[in-house]
Amino acid sequence: MFFWRRVAPQIPEEGLRPTATPGYTRNFRELNEKVSQGKSFSGYERNPLFLNLGGKCFAEVAGLLGVDYDDDARAVAVVDWDRDGDLDLWVTNRSAPRVRLLRNNQPSTHSSIAIRLIGNGKSTNRDAIGARLTLSSASDPDLRQIRTVHAGEGFLAQSSAWSHFGLGQGTDGLELSVAWPGGAKETFSGLKAGARYVITQGEGRLDAPTLAAATPQPKLAAAPADEPIPEPALNGFWVANQVPFPELTCTDPKGVARSTTDFIGKPLLVSFWATWCLPCIEELSVLGKHADEIRAQGATVLALNVDGLAVDGNAESKATPEEILARAGYTLPYGFARQENLAKIEILIDYLSSRRPPLSIPSSFLIDAKGNVAAIYQAALSWEQLSGDLALLNATPAEQLKRATPRSGRWFTDPHQVDRDVYLGDYATLFATNGFPEESQRLYDIAKPKKGDRNAQEYYNQAKSAAQQGKAKEAMDYYREALRLDPEYGQALTGLGALFLMQKNFDEAQPLFEKALSIDPNHATALVNLAMIDQARGDKESALKRLQQVIARNPEYAEAHLNLGSLLASMKRFDEAIEHLSKAVELSPKREHSHLNLAAAYLEAGQWDNAEKSYRQVLQLNPKIAYAHRGLGSVLAHQGKHADAVASLRNAIALGISNARIFTQLGQSCLAAGDKAAAAQAFQNALKLEPGNEEAQRGLSENGLPAE
Repeated sequence: MFFWRRVAPQIPEEGLRPTATPGYTRNFRELNEKVSQGKSFSGYERNPLFLNLGGKCFAEVAGLLGVDYDDDARAVAVVDWDRDGDLDLWVTNRSAPRVRLLRNNQPSTHSSIAIRLIGNGKSTNRDAIGARLTLSSASDPDLRQIRTVHAGEGFLAQSSAWSHFGLGQGTDGLELSVAWPGGAKETFSGLKAGARYVITQGEGRLDAPTLAAATPQPKLAAAPADEPIPEPALNGFWVANQVPFPELTCTDPKGVARSTTDFIGKPLLVSFWATWCLPCIEELSVLGKHADEIRAQGATVLALNVDGLAVDGNAESKATPEEILARAGYTLPYGFARQENLAKIEILIDYLSSRRPPLSIPSSFLIDAKGNVAAIYQAALSWEQLSGDLALLNATPAEQLKRATPRSGRWFTDPHQVDRDVYLGDYATLFATNGFPEESQRLYDIAKPKKGDRNAQEYYNQAKSAAQQGKAKEAMDYYREALRLDPEYGQALTGLGALFLMQKNFDEAQPLFEKALSIDPNHATALVNLAMIDQARGDKESALKRLQQVIARNPEYAEAHLNLGSLLASMKRFDEAIEHLSKAVELSPKREHSHLNLAAAYLEAGQWDNAEKSYRQVLQLNPKIAYAHRGLGSVLAHQGKHADAVASLRNAIALGISNARIFTQLGQSCLAAGDKAAAAQAFQNALKLEPGNEEAQRGLSENGLPAE
């Protein structure tokens, strides 16, 4: 039985950085994917707030205080914002609202004291990070509180540099001891409750106290409670760092294939619409009404119908697209979208927004004369907005940048300050890794940095794209250029080695993997592929050790389990093989090779029911895998289901398996099913392929079947 083994690939979904584990890589990728689909880190769990009950326990009081928001909260900073002697909270969220101020307005007769330390800048940093403050009271021996000045508290937060001490009621005779980070200590007495003090290291005195609420923070402007926050007037978003619009091939009304690149040279609005979508029809009416004005601005529109494609809604309409367009008065170009168009658009939106929602209808894309995406609209588009954005195409970058945000404000950093070559290279790579290598190469060609200006990462990205298009020689050249610039680029070493390994050029592949291992002795991809070389050369024990080393450090690396299971099966260690192949299936349930190997191991181990189940799972994933039909036929024959076995074996032959062994199997099952004529034909075919095949000769002679 042939056991599939796979070269461990070097692409972002499956490849590893030398120091990463596959489990971590996969989990982090899946987490980011969930977030890009609009999911929440915390699952929209309401924020809790715990009240300390005198050191005995905590009570959850967020609901009572009205602060149990279901925000996707990330960080909390503590500060006496209004300087009234109690602590307020600033909370940041991953999604809107990005920040909340939880102001503590609870009435209280208790007092507090706040201390701001300033280091001498020599033995202690100016912010006094690391200083330890101890507050005690002569009138209340039980009052002893300790604070430490931190550079950061919690996750992604920096609380106030003021150290806050809650005092309760009637506290006097306060004494403060400060242990500075440099080793010096100072003690201060006579502090008053309700005051704020600044203490400078080495001066030996307290600055004049400031009473709480004497110098409040500036008030924050708030909208009246009965007035809703206005929504942005403009639809969609302007793209600050524009990228080329992906090439979409559609079908025009005459059935001729057209490309969106045919329109380069003039601004173009690509609008996706459906006959069942009322907002789409309203938008088409607007576009039809202003067709002359659109042409006058040197622009045009391409309306792409998505009827029958997998988009939201997908209801049936009694009218044809042509009838809808005629009713809307639309006379500009139109065509019919293809399924791959939607996938490319989702990749575009994912790259620009880090969100991966399904494409909504209507959706429109404004493309400038150079073919770059200028604006994206994910709702019906008004003429006022389109007209304004068409005019904005000719404006300065500074004017365009104002349109990139829904509300007025100022930029802390200029979003245009990116490495353009790297930015476009990452964009091109995203298409390659999502199954569009030709589009990826087109985008690389557009970016086209001069050869001398490219870095190792850019050559590596192009190598991956070329490899996925099956351009092995071109990919190898790019990998070599990456390694010329960075000889210790681990992913380029294993990527080039994988290509040599696929060509069975072990002598060229091995030193590349060994060099990757010299950089990181536990490089999983290199170890897996070296194990394949060992196995191909007959050194199964060495291969076994390498794969076991990989799994010991990377227990969730599907590729390693697949290869180890295949190796163990070839060594007749079927129970162990089944364990690892089952794990490979669990980790990558849609990978055909894992199911196929597991089925083959069950077959060799005589576990017919499990083998049948696994082969059927393979065929559910891909009904055109010939070896799955052949394996299923063998299992069914062992189970005495010969009529079904005949059907499976014939499927395998029709899909390309042609050898004496499968024809003799077919002949035996035909005999068991009572079809002697078919059995004779099968045995005769076996003898044509292998004239001396004893099993076929015996099948004919023992059953009185004709040799011709």
